[in-house]
Amino acid sequence: MSCECAECVEYGGPNPTIMKIRVGAIIGEIAVALYGLVKERSWKALGAFIGSGIFFWTLPRYLICARCENYGKDCYSLYMGKLTSKIWSKKEGEVGKVGMALEAVTLGTFAYAPALGLLKNRKLLVLYSFFLNITLMSQFLHACRHCATYAEGWRADCPSAKTHRMIFGDKRETAV
Repeated sequence: MSCECAECVEYGGPNPTIMKIRVGAIIGEIAVALYGLVKERSWKALGAFIGSGIFFWTLPRYLICARCENYGKDCYSLYMGKLTSKIWSKKEGEVGKVGMALEAVTLGTFAYAPALGLLKNRKLLVLYSFFLNITLMSQFLHACRHCATYAEGWRADCPSAKTHRMIFGDKRETAV
């Protein structure tokens, strides 16, 4: 797929400034989670956090990114297409619902296990929530917005893209 949206024309893919903000927020989120979970001795939450982070790079990447048309490219989802090409070889076939479901469970665990582990430390919980919300909003308002407007096939049918269209309206017919 050759996208002709303004960002792809101007930057050759996702806006690098927004991507830097997203990466910075994720680094802050991970740092606060690791520090806070060790400080609070919340070993189960720490195990779930680390385990889901590791699992995220295995089967979901193999089932989604290795089969995506953006494999090897700077995609809107944190450059996963380029990163995945360094781990997994390109696979033929469709991106299935199993991959998307595994990614949803994995990312849900990765995002919310630290919040549960930090319930007794309100200051760290607020800081963690701050970084988590930046991460989630930048994903939804950058990557999901892009797919909701410009994507075709399975990416246009992604539950997040559908939710974005439901909230902000369907702009696909007016997109260039």
